[in-house]
Amino acid sequence: MSAESNPVRELEMLRDLVVSSIDVVKGAVLEHQDPPLTLHAVDEHPIHRRDEKNVLYALKSIASAGQMLRALCGPNTYLNDFTYGCHDQTSLLVACQADIPNLLAEGPGHIDELAAKTGLNAGVLARFLRNLCNSHIFEEVAPNTFANNALSVRYRSEALRAIVGHCIDGCRPASCKVWDAMTSPEFKNATEPTKAPFNIAYDTPLDYFKYTTTVRPEMAKRTQKAMGGKAFNLGEYLSLYPWAREKDAHIVDVGGAIGAATLPVLRAFPGLSLTVQDQPSSKPVFDKNLIDNFSEFVDTGIASFAPLDFFKEAPVKGAQIYFLRHVIHDWPDVEAVQVLKSCASAMTPESKLLICEHMVCPTYRAAGETQPRGDSQHDAPEPLLANWGDAPTSRLDLQVYSFINAKQRTRVEYERLAEQAGLESVQVWRNLGDLTIVECRLRRE
Repeated sequence: MSAESNPVRELEMLRDLVVSSIDVVKGAVLEHQDPPLTLHAVDEHPIHRRDEKNVLYALKSIASAGQMLRALCGPNTYLNDFTYGCHDQTSLLVACQADIPNLLAEGPGHIDELAAKTGLNAGVLARFLRNLCNSHIFEEVAPNTFANNALSVRYRSEALRAIVGHCIDGCRPASCKVWDAMTSPEFKNATEPTKAPFNIAYDTPLDYFKYTTTVRPEMAKRTQKAMGGKAFNLGEYLSLYPWAREKDAHIVDVGGAIGAATLPVLRAFPGLSLTVQDQPSSKPVFDKNLIDNFSEFVDTGIASFAPLDFFKEAPVKGAQIYFLRHVIHDWPDVEAVQVLKSCASAMTPESKLLICEHMVCPTYRAAGETQPRGDSQHDAPEPLLANWGDAPTSRLDLQVYSFINAKQRTRVEYERLAEQAGLESVQVWRNLGDLTIVECRLRRE
């Protein structure tokens, strides 16, 4: 039946997709004898830690369909969410700054108790928490009594609270100056990292990294903590690249800060070793992360830190794998190519460079296509947007633009950067997660 003859065709397609996907999820929960999948829980559900591709595909289908159903069935509410959504961000910032998730760690708390512990006005604090309850972050379990749930409990993590501060307190002032930058003759066509909306918002000629390390060191410390706090499905992340085939390889994590991207790889694949290289200021935070979360590697030589300014010097030479996660997206093209050239100068013909980033994919399908171009096992089914409505990638793209005039890139753009640095892309690794790995080697002459 065509769309013309069936006026609710898209609704029915979404219904069928949701129902079939829920059946897949239900089967997995029963098979593993999992606890109920509910927001009322305060522990992460096991289904979000496993790497079962059919289940991840089903979960992603349900979530993406929910987004589309909300837009289709409540367009005014959907658009109002965008207009007034800044207050949701502020509510989350308030809850994290006040450390409400940890104050509720032992159970529900009345707003008067929370106000007494935080020194905040009880009535105002309750309004922000109640707003978060509307989005299923916290629960109001009795009048003015709040409790953690499956979402709010995640913000007990200092690193996740740092991300909230980094994005909402740090980036939002820059984001609010985007229009000024886009219409300024000095800024609108500039590519320098010092001509970003951030420079207008903070009234500085310094780029974000120099400003935070020299003028606002507390922002730099928060950024370091935040870079280790992004929540992800660990099983899914570890399956993105076939690490098992690397056996006893040495990994150099360039710009790796606290080693959040690579220390989990070491734990999951014994035999690998690691050097994290970053600014010297990252070493104390790396050491703390190693002691607190990866103590099995302390004093073993398996995981170490070495200082590096990748604009001035090359990383450790001759390693089998050079790993860059969320580094290239921090820089405009000229600087990104410099970073890649620095890595290339340390590589041997056998070395691999793995660029781990979000990759921009189109929302559309070409006429006549039922799947977007690419690997159909990772692409969204109709009637969903071809890229699943990949808002995290677009939001991160706009964040790095606001901060430092940088960008997320398409596959072609990553390959072009590699070519300019004397490298060639040999394979792109994908799964159903947010990240992609572009594997590069030295270009053969």
